[in-house]
Amino acid sequence: MPSWNPRLETGHPHIDAEHQEFFRRLDALRDAINASGGREQIIDLIVILQKYTIGHFSREEAYMHRVNCPGLTANCAAHRDFARRLDSWLHLLTTGTEPVSLLRDIHHEATTWIESHILGIDCQLRGCRMPDSAPPLPLPPL
Repeated sequence: MPSWNPRLETGHPHIDAEHQEFFRRLDALRDAINASGGREQIIDLIVILQKYTIGHFSREEAYMHRVNCPGLTANCAAHRDFARRLDSWLHLLTTGTEPVSLLRDIHHEATTWIESHILGIDCQLRGCRMPDSAPPLPLPPL
């Protein structure tokens, strides 16, 4: 199962910290699924992940814009796609009685997507920096 590791570092500490938080939240979801957590608990964890995702995506896109990262357009499109997936998963979970295997599939897909997204798009930030004349503009705290 994918997990945070140094090859996912973008070189931007605030973004890396938020990415690490993604993996912590996904670990909490996995633990609840494996412990046969109640449906409401699992839905709550996905809602929390969804809210975190919306905030992170907004902050990351703003930062990529500030540093003129060439991956910004692809990043925005990928973010919209993942947000739609989260909406779809929540709809499935709140309207049906999906088996635990579906919950594991959702967790696996989310974790795999995040790792692939960070490696494929977010790591383009490695070559992007604020101009030397500009003060650093850190992302807001988590």
